[in-house]
Amino acid sequence: MMKLFWPKNIEIEVAIEQLSSNQPNQPFDQEVEAFTQSLSKRFLRMRELPEVVALGYWLRKANIKEMQTAFEQGTVQKIIRSRGTVFHIAPSNVDTIFVYSWMLSLLAGNRNVIRISSKEQNGLNVLLQIIIEELARTEFQKIAKQTIICTYGHEENTTAVLSAACQTRVIWGGDETISSIREIPLAPLANELAFPDRFSLAVLNSDVLSKLDEVQLDSLLEQFYNDVFWFDQMACSSPRLIAWCGDNQQAVNRFWKAFAQKIQQKQYELMAATQVLKYTTTLMLATESNVENLKNGTYFSRVTLSNVPVDVRERHCGGGLFYEYNVDKLEELADVLIDKDQTIAYFGFKREELESLVEAISTRGIDRIVPIGKALDFNGVWDGQSFLTSFTREVVII
Repeated sequence: MMKLFWPKNIEIEVAIEQLSSNQPNQPFDQEVEAFTQSLSKRFLRMRELPEVVALGYWLRKANIKEMQTAFEQGTVQKIIRSRGTVFHIAPSNVDTIFVYSWMLSLLAGNRNVIRISSKEQNGLNVLLQIIIEELARTEFQKIAKQTIICTYGHEENTTAVLSAACQTRVIWGGDETISSIREIPLAPLANELAFPDRFSLAVLNSDVLSKLDEVQLDSLLEQFYNDVFWFDQMACSSPRLIAWCGDNQQAVNRFWKAFAQKIQQKQYELMAATQVLKYTTTLMLATESNVENLKNGTYFSRVTLSNVPVDVRERHCGGGLFYEYNVDKLEELADVLIDKDQTIAYFGFKREELESLVEAISTRGIDRIVPIGKALDFNGVWDGQSFLTSFTREVVII
């Protein structure tokens, strides 16, 4: 059933008609930039929701200006226009992702229709309330008239109506969701960005790790905790496989012992359903021939693998389940990477070593290699696609 959050008190058909009657903006319009700053200030105050604070930090003035400078440098002497209307279909596992997608489209000058998940999410409700309050302000009326925010179930007719009204469709979701929505046609000139299920990992050099003092190790674990538990290991870029390079087992044991203490310090809330799912998943994995060792702890479980078969990725349940895999050299990791693998969070390697790994990868896999602590950082290039490029078009005059 359709629920319209913005605009209020009108039917969706009327909202689409009104939206389409408003002209798109030039890229990096002043009112849009002011809107991003206003949202940034409010998000930065939400200390109880660190993922929303991270969103506010991304929206800060310096970052927006940096994006604008890079965009303008890349489009010198070109005539760039927005594509028109962008339809964003948000995922249910990361409640902030629709804002990133919407803001980049807005900065590109587009009108926007956002379908958020119908799944109940506390963080999303708070986020949505702030956005609606900002849209209602007099100084942001142009943006308010260029925005529709709604939710509905799996009604294909509604998706078809919204798809027909857009020039770009953005799908965030699982593989099945994307396949299902792709059966619904777009207008002939429309383009589409799809962000399916992905799998991510972290790789640590145990020899470098062994040289950290207690303060340095604590700092690393703080960053690792954020990568893993901000979205309970359900974000596509959260590390699920931990690859160890080197043979310093004492450093590995010290890492996991200190990580258990870090989780306790953070007062991470153990959910009974998650614990049961994690426990049953590890028990089922224990019957597999490629599982060398299994340890179920209070806060997380560790499953040591002798290789990384494709289907083990599909069986991961999140919530603090870590596959572990050992390599002698970083390049050996390339042998187990597949198309589905997205982000590598790293510690203890030089850039040249990471570049050699990229050279060794023969599959479509890996779009991001970032330091531990940056796995969830959003960027205008995601899964190898530039949003600002995809959200605009070039007019050629000869």
